[in-house]
Amino acid sequence: MVEQRLLAADPRWGEYPAQEWADAVMTSMKLGGIDHFYFVSGSELAFYQEATARANAKGWPTPKLYTVTHEGAALNAALGTTMVTGGPAATAAHVDVGTFNFGAGIHTAWRGSYPVLIMAGAGPRAYPGSMPGAREGNVQWVQEPRDQGEIVRQYTKLDHRMEWQDNPGLMVSRLLQVAMSEPKGPVYLVVPQEIAKLPMPGRTRFPTRDGLGIARPVWPDPRDAKQTARWLINAKNPLIVLGQSGRNADSVPEMVRLAELLAVPVADGGRVNRLNFPTTHPLFGTGPQPKDADVLVAVEALVPYQPIEGKPSPDTKIVWVDVDPVQSRYKTMEFHADLWLPVSAASFAQAVYEAATALLTKSDMNRIEDRRAKLATRKSEQQAAAEDAALSVATQDPIHPRWVAHQVASVMEPDTIMVDDVVSYSAHVRGYHGRSEPGTYFKSGGSSGGFGIGASLGAKIAKPDQDVVFTTGDGYLMFGSPLAPLLAASHYKAPFLTVVFVNGSYSTGTTGLERQYPEGNAVAAQDWEGGTFDRPDFAKLAEAANCYGENVFGASEVGPALKRGLDQIHDGTPAVVAVHLPSIPSQMTGT
Repeated sequence: MVEQRLLAADPRWGEYPAQEWADAVMTSMKLGGIDHFYFVSGSELAFYQEATARANAKGWPTPKLYTVTHEGAALNAALGTTMVTGGPAATAAHVDVGTFNFGAGIHTAWRGSYPVLIMAGAGPRAYPGSMPGAREGNVQWVQEPRDQGEIVRQYTKLDHRMEWQDNPGLMVSRLLQVAMSEPKGPVYLVVPQEIAKLPMPGRTRFPTRDGLGIARPVWPDPRDAKQTARWLINAKNPLIVLGQSGRNADSVPEMVRLAELLAVPVADGGRVNRLNFPTTHPLFGTGPQPKDADVLVAVEALVPYQPIEGKPSPDTKIVWVDVDPVQSRYKTMEFHADLWLPVSAASFAQAVYEAATALLTKSDMNRIEDRRAKLATRKSEQQAAAEDAALSVATQDPIHPRWVAHQVASVMEPDTIMVDDVVSYSAHVRGYHGRSEPGTYFKSGGSSGGFGIGASLGAKIAKPDQDVVFTTGDGYLMFGSPLAPLLAASHYKAPFLTVVFVNGSYSTGTTGLERQYPEGNAVAAQDWEGGTFDRPDFAKLAEAANCYGENVFGASEVGPALKRGLDQIHDGTPAVVAVHLPSIPSQMTGT
């Protein structure tokens, strides 16, 4: 109670009882907004467990510790929590080898702008017996790299090794300040065992994350907002292309308001990883291609068009909106713009809306209403065509992935969170999922497979009252070390539904090979070695993790199997429904 009164009195500072430095680390994490800590045990990480247990016993603030038995899955779980909450999460792993085992999740955290605190222990350096935490086991002589932070330095905003002169609470607050300030992203902290076990004088005092403050994006220059509004009002074929603006959920209603005011069609860019705009809205997906637009607004869209075949004409006015519009995290960028605006999506949409409202004339409104009606008609036609296309393959065996995507959409509620890790059939999943609420659709944001199964665990833990449905191919599911997150989902009563598109192949080694060598020997001989593999029994994998598993081989069974899977998660058991499809996507009949 004393601690809570102190926090209420001055949230800028944390001043709490502490026994060891580890207590300050855990307290600062909690005061910095971290509620979920995904942990993988290591010989030098016992201090995290003891600090958590001590805090729970004494009523000190601390995140909840969740055991996930693989580092890559644990990091992806932390990413899943940040994506649905907008706040930070944390994970920790065993020295350098555990950091390596984070694997491609580090790439995903960086490219997807996830504000996650990635931590690791360090092999003790202190002479045996010289201090608490000093070297005591043979393995510790091989656990000391030259520079552990170097492993992840290219993929983090900041990294730090905790040293004796640091204020441990301050260093955690500082890292979280950097992680949560735009452009958001991961940070890395190495906590040596000797440092974590240093005694505290009974209390620890440090500025909290919010005490340091989080940088806010600037408001657009009124002149830029007015110019953009004028271009959009006068345009014949305007287009807004979105990429990951939906990572900040407040941008979605603001973008809808602006698009509706001017009847500007909206499209997702080539690297979409969030729900940026309601997919069922008449303005979504009904506009021109970027090459045909006369005004193009790219909002947090890394690749709004292909620079050769898809680029707009030289006369097209292009506005590029991003907190980092020149994409300084990427070395090579080919795109140009007439306006580069270093602002958030929400503030941009608000400012242009206000400017446009002041500029609109009656003549403008008449033109806009004509476009609005045409786009609404086009949306109705698209939806009818999509439904017809799905029904045309409803009885096709082998099962068509379009039908699977259609059936997945039919069992989801409006607030169901979809985590999409599908590659070969991603167009089908995105075409049918019908997500309209902010924070209900996610892809990784990077180019690595394996994100989704761990992310679904983190999403469900952070949002226990919402269904989570995870769609994936069999290859990407295996990349995600699925046993570990499924086991954690069962243990922590965080059930989600996994739908596996099973084709026993990698698109890179089948359709990708066909595309690159259409007249080659592999295609001629139908030799797919390197692109196909034996199909695992994912139902048995689920059962091994104390989950429900089911294989589906007929089109008529897809819907009923999905409903059985939902019944299982509603009863508290994670479920895996594996739907078997043809091995080579290009050889399927139907569209």
